[in-house]
Amino acid sequence: MLTPTRRQSMMGLGLTAYAILFAEVFVRAFAPQSFVPRDIAAAPWGVRMNRPGAVYEQRTPEMKSTIEINANGLRADRDFAVGKPPGVRRVAVFGDSYLLGYEASYADIATTRIERALRQAKCPVEVLNFSVSGFGTAEMLKTLEKNGLRYAPDVVLFEWHHTDPDDTLRANLYALKDGDLVDTGQSYLPAMGARRAVEDNFLFRFLAGHSHLFTIVRERASRFVRRAMAGHVFSRKTTGGAAEERAAGPLDLAILARAEAAAHRAGAAFFVVDVPSAQSRTRFRSSFRLLPPDLAARPNYISPLAAFEAAAGPDEKLYWEKGHRHLTPRGNAVLAGVVAERLLSDPQSYDSLACEGAPSLPILASRGGR
Repeated sequence: MLTPTRRQSMMGLGLTAYAILFAEVFVRAFAPQSFVPRDIAAAPWGVRMNRPGAVYEQRTPEMKSTIEINANGLRADRDFAVGKPPGVRRVAVFGDSYLLGYEASYADIATTRIERALRQAKCPVEVLNFSVSGFGTAEMLKTLEKNGLRYAPDVVLFEWHHTDPDDTLRANLYALKDGDLVDTGQSYLPAMGARRAVEDNFLFRFLAGHSHLFTIVRERASRFVRRAMAGHVFSRKTTGGAAEERAAGPLDLAILARAEAAAHRAGAAFFVVDVPSAQSRTRFRSSFRLLPPDLAARPNYISPLAAFEAAAGPDEKLYWEKGHRHLTPRGNAVLAGVVAERLLSDPQSYDSLACEGAPSLPILASRGGR
């Protein structure tokens, strides 16, 4: 016979389970969530990397894709030897989830399209995508110096996104000392041990892949922690409610300068690629607005803003509007077309890639793709 205390406990558990089930049904019906997981690991050089061999699915109300990571920890449909094959030229890309190609199939992402356009121009290239979800320029620089340069790239592409200044503060990988950029000696592996232990748990994986309520809680908790790590949980909104953005400071500029110098010492051309933010289907803001105007105007700084505005329309999505709002296949195509066009029109990169063909045809094909 149940004691009153045990009966009350069981009733409490039952009511709790009912409330959770009701909340799950309610969220599924009125606020369905997107499932955009990532699978990362600790790299030997002290930052995050894609887990080699990982395969996982992303799905939202607008799309469904499979992310496949090769043995090198890169998003690719093949593995790469560290030593560059004879006659081959390499483009090494460093970015976050936008250039990694979240919410898009491998055939549709910008790096795949860049490789395809360059090959159509008779450039014997391999595009190696070192991008990792959540990366800022500090982690990109660390990955370039400790891993990317081993693959002997001929061109290095760095993404610049409006979140990079905050990401650099969180990472705490570099500091300025008497005006010089120095390594702090720190690693940046946020909760990596706990993350792996939790993500290896069957119940967690099941909830993360199927529960809409669990996804809401996890996403909001993750967002709060990221802002808290940057030290400004409540400073991200102005009194008018608009989101604040941190302009690039001396540390950010020193990281970009060191990346460019490292690429040049290795004999590679260096470019920075802007990923604009979408204000609506037809309005975009360049992330280069956070950089000094004279730096953003340099010829090796590539912004697709004008091309985005030209391609946009009320019925044309360049960014998904649900999920994590990454680039659509059309958005990836426009970005890739602008980047490939610049690589083919720049004398240094054109020579570095040993191209033989005229640039116009592949660029038009890339911009027109969907």
